[in-house]
Amino acid sequence: MKSLPKVTVCGGGRAGTAIAGDLALMGCEVNLFQIEEFGKSIEPIIERGGIEITGETQSGKNGFAKLNLVTTDASEAFKGVDMIMVAVPAFGQEAFFNAFSPCLEEGQVILTNTPYWACLRFAGKLKGMGILDRITLAETAIMPYLSDILKPTATHIYKTKQDVPIAAFPANKTDAVLDVVGGVYPQFKKVKNVLWTSLGCLNTPVHPTLSVPMAGLMFDRYRGGCRFYGEATIPGGRLLEAYDKERLAVARKVGAELVSEAEAFFKAYGYKAANIAEALRKSDHSEMFVDVDFQKALLIEDIRYFYVLLSELGSSLGVPTPVTNGIIDLMGVMLDIDYREGATTLEDVGLAGLNAEQIVSYVTKGEM
Repeated sequence: MKSLPKVTVCGGGRAGTAIAGDLALMGCEVNLFQIEEFGKSIEPIIERGGIEITGETQSGKNGFAKLNLVTTDASEAFKGVDMIMVAVPAFGQEAFFNAFSPCLEEGQVILTNTPYWACLRFAGKLKGMGILDRITLAETAIMPYLSDILKPTATHIYKTKQDVPIAAFPANKTDAVLDVVGGVYPQFKKVKNVLWTSLGCLNTPVHPTLSVPMAGLMFDRYRGGCRFYGEATIPGGRLLEAYDKERLAVARKVGAELVSEAEAFFKAYGYKAANIAEALRKSDHSEMFVDVDFQKALLIEDIRYFYVLLSELGSSLGVPTPVTNGIIDLMGVMLDIDYREGATTLEDVGLAGLNAEQIVSYVTKGEM
């Protein structure tokens, strides 16, 4: 039997604590790393030495998960580990890459657990540092858990997701990544390349589209937040489906034969109903309370780190994306935010000026 990987999990939020705790319950040696700016968030975990994990775990266990190291010291956190799992939103990923890049060791796998073009966004930085060829970049299409923090040292896992797409950059390294992570997450399924994971991200079709018909109530009347998924509307679901057609059309242009969001939700969570709004209202998500500031952060993540680039990619490949553009502009007007400012672009991910064939070649081989 292959030995369990030594892992450093980046991020002390709902995803990072769930991953770190459950991996520890599986028997892995786990470090939890947080950047200095948010160091106070992990102080209770440092004091206790681990995290209480409950719910539907991958390990099949509930209880106290003792961690090997909990720290803000990058020089210690990444020593001798096989895999680094980056479990933070897209807008927080750069700070972690900046922190651990000087500490990387030969052969380590960096697995970003929400994609948003992460491999392509950070490949250039690591190449410029002369270390890209010595490590492996990879990403999954979504976090492995639906989870939440109950108190500073306790995280509950509502759902362990199934059929989670995974790919490396370049694509010929994906099998090596699965050799490291497949023993603990056998539901991670290899796809052809990182276009399949980033374009297949399960988050992006949901938050902006369902927010449009709910925005007045969510951001004005329910200022403390709401049960976002439990309040999903049929008009929002129709908008989701219209956006999804554009996402899938762009994906097909670069050879990514993805399934619809409704089918992806069924594969990952088992949710199914007459329409996606009804599926969400009946789901494990439905009782989750989403605070307004958190929802605004989700919209920044989805629109700035995905929608704007999807629109650019569609334009470059000759695929119209009027619904995508409409959501970017409409949410921007309603929330008084310029989502195009500072957004991830084709230039940022190294795809500017490339045709479909060249894009596929780049993500497959790592070079033109």
